[in-house]
Amino acid sequence: MLSEEERKEMKAMAASASIREEFEQLRAASRCPPGQPMDVDQLLDFLTTISRLSTQPLPPRPFVPYSRVLL
Repeated sequence: MLSEEERKEMKAMAASASIREEFEQLRAASRCPPGQPMDVDQLLDFLTTISRLSTQPLPPRPFVPYSRVLL
């Protein structure tokens, strides 16, 4: 169940014109025909929009010590 604060936040996001525009961009970018090559600008726009919608930051990756590194 959603808390009252989460409900208010979702309603505010639904009323936001910029959020609606970003979802429309996602919808348009996800409907490209499979055989059609994607333009780099389209890909960057899609990834930028996805990153804006992601509200939870990713946890930091654990450090992996490399004892033997060959160049």
